[in-house]
Amino acid sequence: MMETTEIFQHLLTWTPFLLGGFAMNIWISIVAMVIGTGIGWLLASLRLSTHPRRVKVSLVATEFSRSIPTIVFQFYLAFMLPSEILLPYFKTIISFPVWIKAALALAIAVIGFTSDNLTIAMDEWKKGNHHAAFLFIPSWTSYALIIVMASSTASIIGVSELVSRCNTVINATGNTRLMLPIYLYACLFFFCFCYPLTLLMRRISRQLKLRYGMES
Repeated sequence: MMETTEIFQHLLTWTPFLLGGFAMNIWISIVAMVIGTGIGWLLASLRLSTHPRRVKVSLVATEFSRSIPTIVFQFYLAFMLPSEILLPYFKTIISFPVWIKAALALAIAVIGFTSDNLTIAMDEWKKGNHHAAFLFIPSWTSYALIIVMASSTASIIGVSELVSRCNTVINATGNTRLMLPIYLYACLFFFCFCYPLTLLMRRISRQLKLRYGMES
């Protein structure tokens, strides 16, 4: 068994390296939320349209985004999207690093969530129920935290995020007995980031309900 002091020494030594990986998790999540929210907002707007064809198209797109497993879609994008694309007229090369593919895969889930929830929020806003519409904000933030945790799946397609770097540390030290401590340490990263924000969103949601008389 490894001594406790030896475990802590390893964790302390590799903490900056692991923090860099966790920063990649956060960045992937931000990109996924921005892309997914933008497209989800567009679908929500179309769902509230008076044109039946637009409504139908947006509903099909929303259902499609809800039905795709993000892990499967990550593999699909990793193999199907090239690493670089050459624009023929501009003679410019656009890079598609693997982390972008992971973010695009996670954005699919965000599209479905945003389309469903923002449709309700926008409809309530049009009816004058602004208080109900505001509840979309804590709901959206809570879902963003889910995406942060789901970003750890990006390691399976080679993204150098936290989980991937944990594996790198285990291989670099050559000590498999470090596996359990370092994965628990990685869990602590996610917990310390997500739990305070979860409490904050609960408080904001509660205050909104109290402010607008929605608390039972």
